[in-house]
Amino acid sequence: MSDLRMPSSDGAADSRWRSSTLLRRIAASPRALLTVLCTTLALLGTASWGAVTLLDYRDTLERSEREARQAAVLFDSHARGVLDSSVNLLERIAGRMDGRGIGSWAERSLAEAMAVERFGRMTLMSADGSVQFGPSVAFAEPETADGLSLLVRPLPPGEEHAIQPAAGHMAGQPSILLARRIHGVTGALDGALLVAVPLSALTPVLNAFADDTQRLAGLYRPDGLRLAGEGAASLGILPRLGPGAERVEAEWTFDGERSVLGLKRMTRLPVLSAVAIPRAVVLAPWYTRMERGLAVIVAGVAALAGLSLLGVASLRRETAARHALTEANAQLELANAQLEQRVEERTAALSSANLKLSRALEEKERANQAKGRFLSAANHDLRQPFQALRLFHHILMERLSDPRDRSIAEKMGEALDAGEKLLHALLEVATLDAGVVRPQLADVPVSAVLDDLVAEFRGMAADKGLVLRAMPARMVIRTDRMLLTRMLGDLVRNAIRFTDAGRVTIGCRHRGRWLRIEVWDTGAGIPAEQLENIFEDFVQLGNPERDRRQGLGLGLAKVRRKAALLGHAVEVRSLPGRGSVFAVNVPVVGTERLQTAVTMQDTAQAEAGDRLILVVEDDPVQRDAVRLLLESWGHRVIEAVDGEAALALFAGSAGGLTDPPNPDMIVSDFRLPGRFTGVQTVTKVGERLGRAVPGLILTGDTAPERIRDAVATGCRLLHKPVTPDDLRDAIAAILSERPAGRSAEGGEQSLEDQSVA
Repeated sequence: MSDLRMPSSDGAADSRWRSSTLLRRIAASPRALLTVLCTTLALLGTASWGAVTLLDYRDTLERSEREARQAAVLFDSHARGVLDSSVNLLERIAGRMDGRGIGSWAERSLAEAMAVERFGRMTLMSADGSVQFGPSVAFAEPETADGLSLLVRPLPPGEEHAIQPAAGHMAGQPSILLARRIHGVTGALDGALLVAVPLSALTPVLNAFADDTQRLAGLYRPDGLRLAGEGAASLGILPRLGPGAERVEAEWTFDGERSVLGLKRMTRLPVLSAVAIPRAVVLAPWYTRMERGLAVIVAGVAALAGLSLLGVASLRRETAARHALTEANAQLELANAQLEQRVEERTAALSSANLKLSRALEEKERANQAKGRFLSAANHDLRQPFQALRLFHHILMERLSDPRDRSIAEKMGEALDAGEKLLHALLEVATLDAGVVRPQLADVPVSAVLDDLVAEFRGMAADKGLVLRAMPARMVIRTDRMLLTRMLGDLVRNAIRFTDAGRVTIGCRHRGRWLRIEVWDTGAGIPAEQLENIFEDFVQLGNPERDRRQGLGLGLAKVRRKAALLGHAVEVRSLPGRGSVFAVNVPVVGTERLQTAVTMQDTAQAEAGDRLILVVEDDPVQRDAVRLLLESWGHRVIEAVDGEAALALFAGSAGGLTDPPNPDMIVSDFRLPGRFTGVQTVTKVGERLGRAVPGLILTGDTAPERIRDAVATGCRLLHKPVTPDDLRDAIAAILSERPAGRSAEGGEQSLEDQSVA
């Protein structure tokens, strides 16, 4: 037994001895140790690199398969979105006709006919291949060029009613042809209905999923024939897939090239969505990573050396930057100190300028107030004699018979007209500034406003040889018709006045919810630096001598005030020598409709006759003029110089002792001596008589506070000077109303009620 164990024990000891001897030699020799270490590291590195490369190879192929599958599924969903509308239309129409024959095509409903008309790519073929309806069809496959093969090709059992796809042309346009057979009543084949899906409709989808080098995408039949897309015309017999199934072939060869092929079959059509990625393209990044891996060590050493150099350079740059930053901070502090000093100086200068501006604004406000007081006083003081002159002139004209005397009186009337125009313009400005005018907003047809303007200014334009034209418009706007008409009238009057030749045009431009009403002229134009000044009071261009025939310089000032009152924007553009255009923007509420005209009754004529009128006026000249005028119209007149005298006429009415006069109305001045104004006198007389007495207030006071006080009652208000016709119309209108019929809304009069020219 001992002889048998000895060889084994000696062999193991010998092996351990040889191993220990080798290790001692390697440890004793650094070169050998380095050789062993480098060899071991090389072997370990090679093995590790091989394992990593193999795993990377498998991961690359798996990723490409997932990408091909996902791309095929996504491509299928987009392609179905393009084809579904055609499939639905084909199934709906073919389903109705199948079993009834192609003759039932004419029985389609209106909705179906409209759908076919809208689709516009449908052909009905008979069993012999002739086209019964729609454009001509050409199939890409030679054996189906005449369509007969598509009709007679045998189909698997249960798929006689399935849709058959094919590639071809309809009406000369490349298309995917979707065909479904139509059977007659006996079940025999009677023809086929084809719907064409233009390849152009699929182009955006194909472009999104395919490119010539990286990936190919297309629609194929199960036999591998291409229906749409670029690349191979045939993929060969494709794997059989059920509706909606998907599959990936890792090594599918076509056109001599291996590719990763993703397939997805449509649920309603025997059409496969295919996305192919060449394996060379898939593995190209893997080869690139291998090449880069081999260069990693060299690049690493170079990178370490470069990083060391960059570190030294970075330290040097950091030191230089720190020094530059210190200097910059010092300069910045100096600049901040200088800036603070400049800000303080500018702030002091700005404060001084603001103080001067504030003082200038105060001076301007005081000047405006002084101007308003001057205009108010001048208006009041001038209206009294103008009123008397107007009334006496009217009475004189009625009594003169000699032509020479009447001619002189007419000249006097023209002079009165010129003075009254100035007073009326000042009154209108003062009334607008007083804030007592309340716009009566309503839905107004633009055509009515334009007709009024053309009717009013046609004669004025013809006198100057100008063409006045209004472009038709059928819009309805929200505005105060009277105020807007007067605004546009001022613009048209100015356009005619300052245009020597050519035309004046009124037009409208509809812009969203606004309508621009524009007045164009071919006059001399306005310099650009004067476009803002022309809206100021009493500003006239080219009239230094203040010729009254060229206006007073208040037209555009009134336009600006009325526009602000209505909330309408006013714009102006002008080219010197070519003309100007003024525009007013008004809100649009709709389109004009025809309306029935309403005939208004003339109340003045209905109320003409003998009435008792109380005249309260402290100026004897004015009082006599009004009395004579009223008596010339057939009225009876009683007079009083002030409110107390007027009340004294009715002193007995309270106790019932006497029979006081019973006036039908009162005509009174606003300013009266004594305790009562004209408005208060009308109220007191009504209280004394126990009933409301209508009142007509005549005043020459245009101060804003006086106007607000006057219009706060139900009395009508006329500003002096008043023409006899205006006075007669106002009296007739008042007498036509019931004595107790004063409106509670009299406090908000429009410019029409105040008789402002």
